[in-house]
Amino acid sequence: MNRNKIYAIVEGQGEANRPLNGGKSAVSTLISKILKELDCWSLYPAISYRMSSYGDFFKDGKLEGVIRYHKKFDDCAALLILLDMDDDCPKEKANNLVSRINQMEALPFSIVVVCAKREYEAWFLASLETIHDGQIYPDNPEDKRDAKGWLRRNFKYKQTVQQAKYTQKLDITLTLNRSRSFRRLYHAFAEIIAAAQAGHPIITPLEQNGLC
Repeated sequence: MNRNKIYAIVEGQGEANRPLNGGKSAVSTLISKILKELDCWSLYPAISYRMSSYGDFFKDGKLEGVIRYHKKFDDCAALLILLDMDDDCPKEKANNLVSRINQMEALPFSIVVVCAKREYEAWFLASLETIHDGQIYPDNPEDKRDAKGWLRRNFKYKQTVQQAKYTQKLDITLTLNRSRSFRRLYHAFAEIIAAAQAGHPIITPLEQNGLC
């Protein structure tokens, strides 16, 4: 079977589950948008696995077990591990996870770890004017936590209903310009597309030092 699907491991119910009003999940919508932006028509989003909590990513053996679970999917070209950081350092936590993955046995698919600075919804703040016409978020979208709360207070945002819809309206260029962690996500997709075309799975990011 051709390895042409990108699976995902996520934390949030809104990212993984199809919205209550129907349609694709937020993470599937996001994967589709980025692949289209990168002019990739040979890879497609697949189902998502949702962890019970942020802490589950860092429990001994928990993430490794979920990664191994995806070996049963013969069409898996890559596995996106996506989680919110809240107040933690994205680079430090990503390095922690990548270090553990690098100690696993060789896998037949690529793995990309992306830690959203603060939370997934911070990317919505970066593209607020395309989601809510004429509205511009006045600050750095990644400076403060609780983007969900800000959207809920100002626009009655409900994660399980609207996260996929907001993702569909998100402007890739605006979000790239305003969000460092979204640039990391976008660059990671370029890497896994190249890896799929070359037929050589990768684990990204490489472990790095430096400030968050």
